[in-house]
Amino acid sequence: MVEKEKRKKRLQALLWAGFIFLLLVVGLGPLFLVISYTRDLNLGQFLNRSSGQEMEADPELPGYEPYLVQYFYRFCEHHGSYEPSGVPEKLELPPAALVELAVALHKNNSSIQDIMSYLNNTEGWHVANMRLGAEGTFLTFSYLGDLCPDCEGSYYVGIFNDDDGDKIAVFQGKPPAGKVIRVTPHPVRDDIRKDLEEGVPLKSLDGDELNKVLQEYTS
Repeated sequence: MVEKEKRKKRLQALLWAGFIFLLLVVGLGPLFLVISYTRDLNLGQFLNRSSGQEMEADPELPGYEPYLVQYFYRFCEHHGSYEPSGVPEKLELPPAALVELAVALHKNNSSIQDIMSYLNNTEGWHVANMRLGAEGTFLTFSYLGDLCPDCEGSYYVGIFNDDDGDKIAVFQGKPPAGKVIRVTPHPVRDDIRKDLEEGVPLKSLDGDELNKVLQEYTS
């Protein structure tokens, strides 16, 4: 008798479990189908979108410029990093193509492949970093040049280290750095070495001034 009661209770528990499972399937099944269909529809629309089709943009630009500007130089150490609004007037601004790239990436969920055409004709400028955040894409533009504006108009006579020994040379820039623009055949004598190590400034590459300085240190 006791065994029969136990079997009866197990059977009732199984029937209740089956009934609840049936209710879940009947009640939530259509909802799962709607969600699945919607996701598949969106995915299909995304995959079928042509690469040239423009994506819908936000109506307004962000309250800040979505990029940072950096400057690096090969022959001087006057590097700098600025917000777009803080770039000094004497420095060159990023090309319009790169700025449009930053805005396009920020406003739209575009991939870098979709806007590679923006990267044409950007001499000296590079996309150094791309960071994705909650507010959109943020780019870092880097410029690599020979000399900064403060140094490119300066010249001096100094020492060029050659395989044949130290030679007197003319540099563009400020000592001790600078870009070699002319190497003379004249060796560096001990009595003028200190002056040349510190750099003998030139106001310009005017022939008379340059010849006068070179004559002074080579005669």
